[in-house]
Amino acid sequence: MLNCLYHLSSRERDSMSDITKIIIAGRNISGFGGMETVFSTFSRLLTESGKNYQISFVFFNELNNSVDDTWLGNNPFTRFSSSLKNGKLKRVYFACQFASVIKKINPDYVIAFDSVGCYISRLALRFAFKRIPLFSWNHFSVTGSYKAKYIRLTDKHLSISSGIATQLSEMGINPADIYTIYNPVPEQSGTISCGNAINFLYVGRLMCGGQKNMRELFSALSGVHGDWKLHIVGSGDDSEIKKLTSLAHDLKIDDKIIWHGWQSSPWNYIEQEIKNVSALILTSAYEGLPMVLCEANSYGIYTVSSDCPTGPADIIRPYVNGELYPVGDNKKLADILNKIVSGETEINHTVIKNSISPFYEDKYLARVSDIFK
Repeated sequence: MLNCLYHLSSRERDSMSDITKIIIAGRNISGFGGMETVFSTFSRLLTESGKNYQISFVFFNELNNSVDDTWLGNNPFTRFSSSLKNGKLKRVYFACQFASVIKKINPDYVIAFDSVGCYISRLALRFAFKRIPLFSWNHFSVTGSYKAKYIRLTDKHLSISSGIATQLSEMGINPADIYTIYNPVPEQSGTISCGNAINFLYVGRLMCGGQKNMRELFSALSGVHGDWKLHIVGSGDDSEIKKLTSLAHDLKIDDKIIWHGWQSSPWNYIEQEIKNVSALILTSAYEGLPMVLCEANSYGIYTVSSDCPTGPADIIRPYVNGELYPVGDNKKLADILNKIVSGETEINHTVIKNSISPFYEDKYLARVSDIFK
């Protein structure tokens, strides 16, 4: 089923022949995550760059689930759904449908943002008899990911972290075909300072274990002395929230935690309601490039993160804009936080903001536009 068609006359198509056309394709995404933010910014930066770019999206609705497409704005998109039960047949069907879109748009580049998208896009290009450069653009650690072998079906690869670039190389991909572009971060004029009280901050999905591994955060905080608060901005499944509240009670830190819930504009909310932040903490077991670290640094906030695969090591410059600790080392994390509480950690908001200049949008645009000429 095609949800959004391209209504262009032949004259309009001819007038657009000088436009660089890019299709970004992959399985359905919810509409609320970091990938959506990156895609939206990628599209905005290229289309507003003064050069002629047309960015469109294709989604494969494998699970026939509902999503929020608000983030797409005015970007044209196509979504394919199917009632087929057989997964392999469904993907072939999607490839056939995608091939018709490729013939209609005749893009200069196709970018697949997940492994299944790589597989379907390669099939679609074959069905369309088109030799168009196909890029992978994985947003999470490649090692152990679902159908990672499909990534090798593409011609080139966009990497959002040096760790992912290394993983791709270890898969046998030529490093010359890997472009590490990171993710774009808007530069902020405002600063969220430390203030006098000790306010630790967590922003993101609430998960006791799994990727976000908040059990580690709570366990470490139970060993932090002095007067501090943990502000949690985000939401999750009710079962996960129940686990976390129970754990906080068992560790006797429940009176130190303030639950703010999900916020549509988290950083505006933090500026207005929390006001001062001593450090943002991330205890993930794995990431791609955790944007929350970049976003916090852009406001001058010190960041403390697990040195998980992949991303934090690209962002955090030890003792400049934050600190890293080994995944699973609760004691090391507690030691870092205790030094923040005691005032031993030197925090310079201006230095922190400047430390992530390679991630700011102007530098990102330069990297991306050099690839997609």
